[in-house]
Amino acid sequence: MELAHLIAFNLAILAALASPGPAFLLMLRSAMSDGYSGAWRTGLGLATAATLWTILALLGLTAFFAAVPVAYVTVKVAGALYLFWLAISTWRNAGAPPAVAGGTLQGFSLGIIGNLSNPKAVVFISAIFATIMPQDLSRDAQLVIVANHFLLEVAFYSLLAFGLSNPRITRTYQSAKHALDRISAVLLGAVAARVAI
Repeated sequence: MELAHLIAFNLAILAALASPGPAFLLMLRSAMSDGYSGAWRTGLGLATAATLWTILALLGLTAFFAAVPVAYVTVKVAGALYLFWLAISTWRNAGAPPAVAGGTLQGFSLGIIGNLSNPKAVVFISAIFATIMPQDLSRDAQLVIVANHFLLEVAFYSLLAFGLSNPRITRTYQSAKHALDRISAVLLGAVAARVAI
């Protein structure tokens, strides 16, 4: 593996991180209810789960999903159900104070479950490996990729947690919390429907 491979891998991961999706909504929710520390813990959970998907891709989970389609469908449906539950919870608690609206899952566990609910991540990672990385990756190269991916995700989510927990952003959110939570709930529901379909 050459440095160019790792740079291309990082650019692909950063492009995926920069596109708004469920992870961003979870980070926003955590930042508004628990501030920087809550958002950082959620980001750490998201990063850990994303790195786990990378490890599973390296171990051949994509091939397993291709061989046993019902396993992929089961994980996909479970992820969609979780996102639907999160959307309903967010909708119902839109008028509640931020600390109450956080729900039962917060911080690290919210991030872990949020990212594990998206089995398409392992397919995305596998596609990156198939198009960017050489086929004969050594064990050391695989360890570098896993460590690099984890550190990249932690750095990204740390910056995002810092930005989202800015007092000005927090005040703006709290003044429009009811409407923003309802919008987030609809978006989470749409993502859940897309995952299910």
